[in-house]
Amino acid sequence: MNRALKRRLGGLLLVVAASLASAYGARGFAGRVELRIPAPAFRAKGDTSAPIEIVEYSDFQCPACRAAETPLKEALGLYGDKVRLVFRDDPLTRIHPWAFDAAVAAECAGRMGTFWPYHDMLYDKQGEWVSSKDPKALFRSYAQKLGLRPKAFDACLSSPDAASSVRSDMQQARNRWISGTPTFFINGRRFVGGNQFASLGIHWIDQILKKRISP
Repeated sequence: MNRALKRRLGGLLLVVAASLASAYGARGFAGRVELRIPAPAFRAKGDTSAPIEIVEYSDFQCPACRAAETPLKEALGLYGDKVRLVFRDDPLTRIHPWAFDAAVAAECAGRMGTFWPYHDMLYDKQGEWVSSKDPKALFRSYAQKLGLRPKAFDACLSSPDAASSVRSDMQQARNRWISGTPTFFINGRRFVGGNQFASLGIHWIDQILKKRISP
């Protein structure tokens, strides 16, 4: 191979490498990307100054997401004000046909001041609405049980704004190369599934806090 050809091939490889690095960086290949669109305040728990931030991407129809609620709540109780939780929607619509509608309903509940109670109700009653012939009717009944005004809730469900907010989260999930739920980012580090969160994730939190209090 002559020198001119070698130089051309070397230059081509550099261009390809730079392009891949740029693409992976933009899509969050390493899971450490800045989220350009912040989650609504009602989808966050804890102080913004907390040393630990857990960003959860979840699907209300996902059984594994429901199971992960137990170790997640235990962690929140254990670490108290040292942890901030941010919830983001990632309904896996190809396998969970009602997940998107459930996310929109939770978004509407949040806009009316009851995101977390509605969030908990969707998981607690997951078996009920998933197997129902009319989940949307159940979504409305859950809202009524929480004291939300039916007309206002229905208006939100039919408006494009709440759905757009869910789609924004879904796009950010794609940008971070998330392919399964639940996926957690603890101070930027990715943990997939409740078991990984409960073991490796908790260990990571302990390591962060230990470094902060070490002399």
